[in-house]
Amino acid sequence: MVELRRQLALEPMREADVPAVQDIERRIFSTPWPRNAYYRELSSRNSAYYIVLRREIERGVEVVGYGGMWRMYDEAHVTTIGVRQDLQQQGYGRIIFAGLIQAAYDLGAKWVTLEVRASNGGAMRMYENFGFKVIGRRKGYYTDNGEDAVVMWSDSIYSPRFRKAMEGNLERIEAEVRGLRREPLPPS
Repeated sequence: MVELRRQLALEPMREADVPAVQDIERRIFSTPWPRNAYYRELSSRNSAYYIVLRREIERGVEVVGYGGMWRMYDEAHVTTIGVRQDLQQQGYGRIIFAGLIQAAYDLGAKWVTLEVRASNGGAMRMYENFGFKVIGRRKGYYTDNGEDAVVMWSDSIYSPRFRKAMEGNLERIEAEVRGLRREPLPPS
């Protein structure tokens, strides 16, 4: 596993990545975003930020997963995270999420929020490991099956508690992934 991670890189999503991202989405989500949604998001660079996690393979490079968020004033809202179905539960989602949090700092956000399916306990535990807390529930949020969404928020991403959780996660993964951290976390 460690050998594979040395071949990973987080990079901004490009239009050429959309077909690979959509292929992942079709396999893991029952209601994937339409193709034009990603193109629209990528053209909104002032308010939207999307990344892909690539890994080197024998025949080139492939997209392992992706993530995105919107910046609204001093808040970053995670809109999507996906990892190839055959590569889930191997820490790739944690890498993508850490990349999004790092981008939230870069974009000047103070808080980060997201919704997650109530049945996705693994994702909720990962978010809690980053210092997120459950603050509410949106009844029937997911249109494919009427499942509730659990709403989670961070403390201020500049708070000592959040920064400690973020540093702990970064220490686990950053040495093995190009592009995860461009510079140290900003001062509190």
